[in-house]
Amino acid sequence: MDKSISFCGLICSECPTFIATQNNDDIERERIAKEWTKEYKHEFKTQDINCDGCLSKEGRHIGYCSMCEIRACATENAVKNCAY
Repeated sequence: MDKSISFCGLICSECPTFIATQNNDDIERERIAKEWTKEYKHEFKTQDINCDGCLSKEGRHIGYCSMCEIRACATENAVKNCAY
């Protein structure tokens, strides 16, 4: 898998949700959902754990992508990521 760096600088290709999505790994999705539910005190379901990376305009995105100001700014200004 090629290295994929998001607009904000997170490395999508190292994110467990991104990896589980790309590998279509339901066991890993379930593990992540349980871990995040405990860590963030918000219920995550297995089907919530899907993301094709915020650089993709189409495809699946984790919930926060739709309201991320960094992603919106980078998309609007057509920059590869905030380093630019």
